[in-house]
Amino acid sequence: MIKGRSIFLIGMMGCGKSQTGPKLAQLLSYKYIDLDSLIENLAKKTINQIFRDSGEEKFRELEINCLKEAIKIPSLVISTGGGIVSTPQNWGILRQGIIIWLDVDKNIIIKRLKDDIDKRPLLQEGNLNNLYTNIFESRKKLYSQADLKIEINNENVEEVSEKIIYALYKKINN
Repeated sequence: MIKGRSIFLIGMMGCGKSQTGPKLAQLLSYKYIDLDSLIENLAKKTINQIFRDSGEEKFRELEINCLKEAIKIPSLVISTGGGIVSTPQNWGILRQGIIIWLDVDKNIIIKRLKDDIDKRPLLQEGNLNNLYTNIFESRKKLYSQADLKIEINNENVEEVSEKIIYALYKKINN
């Protein structure tokens, strides 16, 4: 169906990329990589520590390098960080695969993020709702450049994965 092309899951923090990725990979008989986990393993630091110790610029540099390596491996589902779309250089790499935007209602994401703020460097200071809205508005146009947009409400991981496969199948057969 997709002949070994890698699939990149993009979208805002909290949209479920890291939860959906492994299930999608399993259903497609692909391998799975969580880009943020890969960065943390290589840096031997959490994303928060990288941001705090070296800044966002250093994190984005690590992200580009990991992305460049990941695209060399065929048949991967790759969960990316929410901000991967904000680095123009990444688009040349992302375009080598199939880019899928997981678009989740803001209220659902805000609920998910409330218990997770300490792990999200961009949400550390200020009102969660305002911070999220500002970040989303600055990235929305970039996310919309994805090959597929999957709107998610309260579906579970399996249902989201099946929704993605159906959308891929539909797109390929049109």
